This record gives sequence, C-alpha cells and structure tokens, in this order.
Amino acid sequence: MSALDVTFVTADRTVWTGEAAQVVVPAVDGSMGILPQMQPTLAILGTGTVRIIDQSGHVEQLAVEGGFVSVDSDVVTIGVDDARPVESADSRI
Repeated sequence: MSALDVTFVTADRTVWTGEAAQVVVPAVDGSMGILPQMQPTLAILGTGTVRIIDQSGHVEQLAVEGGFVSVDSDVVTIGVDDARPVESADSRI
C-alpha cells in the first residue's frame, strides 16, 4: 500500500511529520481529501481542522486558521501560522 510523506509546519515548529494513509484539510472552497497518487495540487486553507490518518488508522486532528497545502508525488506539505490540537472522543476511523 502506498503512503503519503507528510510534513506539517507552523512558523516556528514542525507539528507533524511521517507517513500517512490519508490527509483531510479545510481548503477555502471546502474540505479536501488527499490520498496517495493524487494529482499535483496547491490549495489555500481556510479555518477548520486538519486530519492526518496514519497507516494504522490513528487520527491526528489540529485546528488551523489559514495556510496552504501542497501535494506532489505523494509528498504533502502543510504550512500554517499556528495549529492547535483538537480533542476527539474517537481517535480512530
């Protein structure tokens, strides 16, 4: 199974880095799911939650307000000013 190589950074730190099965971001025009072998994409983020689902199904959720996401050859880069953890009752899909 192929995976996404994800790097999620803020202005002052790396928030999350590693392999993921899926990433969901709050693009300004709606929620955008990212899967392996997706076409190259660059999108502006709005306010919402970034969800990173790792290979085992664990979900990392972080609240953001703007930024960008870049996808190219299964490499996902998310850049935002700030990210805050989102508490969830269920951290698995």
